Amino acid sequence: MSMVRVQITLGILLTIVGLLVVAWVGVNEPKRMEEATASWEARRIEYGAELFERNCTSCHGVDAQGTPGLAPPLNSRELLEQRAAEMGWPGDAFGYIVKTVEGGRLISSRPDQYVGNMPKGDMAMPPWGEQFGGPLTQFDIENIALFLLNFEEFTPEQQAMIEAAQQTEAGGEEAAGGEASLEERAVQIMVNNGCGGCHTIQGVAGMVGAVGPELTKIGAVAAERIADPNYAGEATTPEEYIHESIVNPNAFVVEGFPANVMPQNFGETLSEEDINTLVEYLSSLK
Repeated sequence: MSMVRVQITLGILLTIVGLLVVAWVGVNEPKRMEEATASWEARRIEYGAELFERNCTSCHGVDAQGTPGLAPPLNSRELLEQRAAEMGWPGDAFGYIVKTVEGGRLISSRPDQYVGNMPKGDMAMPPWGEQFGGPLTQFDIENIALFLLNFEEFTPEQQAMIEAAQQTEAGGEEAAGGEASLEERAVQIMVNNGCGGCHTIQGVAGMVGAVGPELTKIGAVAAERIADPNYAGEATTPEEYIHESIVNPNAFVVEGFPANVMPQNFGETLSEEDINTLVEYLSSLK
């Protein structure tokens, strides 16, 4: 075989190999791109979750479950889409979330349910977009929107059923391994009722709010509140003060904090056992 024929044969073989490689890449590229896109979106959702935790949980609660009387839950795509439609938003839920977070909300659209920051004299929800003087970039806000829309798997009702099942399971474990401690029971009550969206207890997961007074040493601070000349309640002991603060929060509003933010009906929605558990636990914080 002449050298020319060898070169021609090698050229044909290389061409065939090249075509096979191109074909293989063409067949697998869509899948690779899909996996790469999914991976990138997952990272954005994770980053959005971090941003939400740092900036939004004080009002909208841990896991976006909302804070009664203060800010609504955001943990359902169905809920968000419904809200966008109610507000007359012409686009999708993603765009509604982005624009709401960017510009904030001047007044609450549901003041009978959620007051936002209005008692402080501020906007119901402050603007978060940097173009409106906020701290977040467009990319940040879009990531938060992706995070919230990732809740589509469960509606609030389904989430409540899951949490109830988890509590039942936890109760069974406690029965098998011993009764839950006072702190565990009290913290569970506070988590279930969104207390961490407004109040802080240092060292307690989820209790990171700043809308209401800090409770880290409320067992000691309660006596000082009773002695305050402006105190108009009826409590004479720290335990009575804490009980009063739960069932009648407007009896004494700590200076610098708004009235009418804490729900007024905990005396009806909480059992006497739950209230007593909270009083006993909070009284021990000194």
